Amino acid sequence: MKILLSLLLLFVQDDVYRQGKAQLEEKQYDAAEQSFRDLIDKEAPIASNGYAGLAQVEIGRKSYDKALDYAKKAFELKPDSADAHYALGLAYAYKQDFKNAAAYLEKAVSLNPDNAYGHYQLALMQYRLKKYDQTIIHFEKFLEMMPNAPEAAQVKSILKTVRG
Repeated sequence: MKILLSLLLLFVQDDVYRQGKAQLEEKQYDAAEQSFRDLIDKEAPIASNGYAGLAQVEIGRKSYDKALDYAKKAFELKPDSADAHYALGLAYAYKQDFKNAAAYLEKAVSLNPDNAYGHYQLALMQYRLKKYDQTIIHFEKFLEMMPNAPEAAQVKSILKTVRG
């Protein structure tokens, strides 16, 4: 019975996390913040995801120092989390620290190769670092996963440039 209750709690918490991510995509930052704080306040097993989500909320609000603090907290709680690595990568990217951004985004996509935007962000960082072979690999992966993404035209333009 205890195991069933634990599984039910995890399911509900995962649903709250997905809700927060959807709110974030809709730029409903206050609602997303509340969803992510709900995970943290209940000391949920996925509290790390709550902090990673808060980091993305703060990026949306252009509060990059705060975003980095939340991303570091997510990483501290769960250093093997793809979401924590992704949040750290984004926070470093927005703080113009492309080398650290690339390192964390690379780890994020190695932990979750199905994260299309992880590949997209990593490709952007590799482009900034003039690592064009890696730029091509990750942009191609992004286009393979999301050929109709809003960023597709931009990605194809960059690919054309780096391929010469």
